[in-house]
Amino acid sequence: MSDIAAPKRVRNSASFADVIVFIISFAVFVFGLYLFGASFAAPAGTEFWVFWGGLLASGFAFIIPMVYHWVRDSRK
Repeated sequence: MSDIAAPKRVRNSASFADVIVFIISFAVFVFGLYLFGASFAAPAGTEFWVFWGGLLASGFAFIIPMVYHWVRDSRK
């Protein structure tokens, strides 16, 4: 038997903006992995910068959704 006083369940689904942020974040992550791999064949003198650029880009990809949700939740 259902309880009429029970609160309605909120549907937990992603919005269009959530999907766009995920796609952008995933693209930045893949680009970072590409730079990381490309650093092993980079011209002499640029390996260091390409290597760390790839690692930083991949790490930044994980921060993008966190910042997005922080901004979105602070508006409520």
